[in-house]
Amino acid sequence: MSVINNVLKDLDSRESQFTPIEIDAIGLKPTAARDLKPLLLVALLLLLLISVAWIYLQDQPISSRSPAAPPKASSAPALVVQPVVEAQIDQGVVTDQMIGNQIIGLQIRESEDDMRMEFALRDKVVAFLKERSENSFGYHLRDIESQILAPTISDNRWIRELAITSSDTGVDVNFQTAEDILVETRQSLVNGEPIWVINLRKSSEPVVADNAVEIDAVGEPASIETKPVPGGLELASTNAAAEEVELQSRQASAPEAPAAVVKLDIKSTNPNAKSINQLEYAVELINSRRLAQAQATLQKLLGGSEDYDARKHLLALYSSQNQSDRFVRLVRESMTKYPDDMLFKTEYARSLFQAAAYRGVIQLFANEVAADANQQALVAASYQRLEEHENAVRHYRLALEQDATNAKNWIGLGISQEHTAALEDALKSYQQAAKLGNLNNRLQAFVDNKSRTLRQVLN
Repeated sequence: MSVINNVLKDLDSRESQFTPIEIDAIGLKPTAARDLKPLLLVALLLLLLISVAWIYLQDQPISSRSPAAPPKASSAPALVVQPVVEAQIDQGVVTDQMIGNQIIGLQIRESEDDMRMEFALRDKVVAFLKERSENSFGYHLRDIESQILAPTISDNRWIRELAITSSDTGVDVNFQTAEDILVETRQSLVNGEPIWVINLRKSSEPVVADNAVEIDAVGEPASIETKPVPGGLELASTNAAAEEVELQSRQASAPEAPAAVVKLDIKSTNPNAKSINQLEYAVELINSRRLAQAQATLQKLLGGSEDYDARKHLLALYSSQNQSDRFVRLVRESMTKYPDDMLFKTEYARSLFQAAAYRGVIQLFANEVAADANQQALVAASYQRLEEHENAVRHYRLALEQDATNAKNWIGLGISQEHTAALEDALKSYQQAAKLGNLNNRLQAFVDNKSRTLRQVLN
């Protein structure tokens, strides 16, 4: 017992030391912290690869990229009509103002009497004679570029050579003709499309001086008088309303006598002959491109017996020279003087359309029962500009009932049919325009693109 007591005393005398025992806690064991450096390195590498691929694709042309797979058609797809990028319609003609003026086509027409070179333009052009020598002509068309190449010409009885050259200020058209060829140029609208024409024809035979009738400065026939001869023969013109011609001659008294001297005296029995001659003279001036003289001559005829025809020629002259202010002023005066004339009414409607007065165009023909195809097309185009496409469709159809061969009106009809969601009808209208043809490259591309898009939507 003493031993045990001694051991206990020894234990009591020692200092107490507590050593905790670690025991695993009941529950989830905390996750050890991961090293994120490998993950960051992989993400950085992927980002670098994506950037390189994106830069590479940006450098590739669009045509070389793989086309996206077409979406799968659902069982009941909803028809969505995309907004139509509408080309502008000017006087019933589709135009595109975003493109500068260009020569977009050339047609050469040849007959027994003449040869015509017709240059199709996007818009009217200012043209003037730049060079002129024997059998050589050079015209400059200002502020325009050419989309065509001059054809090679050989073995032609009218023209020897043709060259079309672009410059900083426009396009030069140079050509050489055969001998004794007269050259005329003019600019006009054919079915609403500006056309610049070069006309080549044979010069007329020279007139014998003894029997010639000269034209003086104002276009009046001048009398040619010689020594009066007694015992003459008097002849009268069969057209008493035009001119009376007195011809005096003398019979030869002997075979060796000199030829008879002739007196030719022209007298007018028509009180309007002076105006008629002035009008014909003005037309000749226009054909010979002496436009300033033609304009002054026609202006003098206003208010006279040839007032109506003078106004028609003046309007055409102002239009070809882009004198819009004078054109509008004259056409309004003509409408006041000839309110029921369809020609002046149509030209007045076109001036309103160009001034964006679309309601004015519609009101002008609102009560017109006998409106022709051009007038119906102007009304349709005005409704189209006002986004009233149902009315536009109706008037385009009225225009095509009178003239179903106008491809541009079929295009206008197709545009408005798209806006009214009549996609099948629009496709048929574009196909009809393509079938008729006679479209320039720009309109043909427009029709092809529309037809292709509509077929994809409808299918």
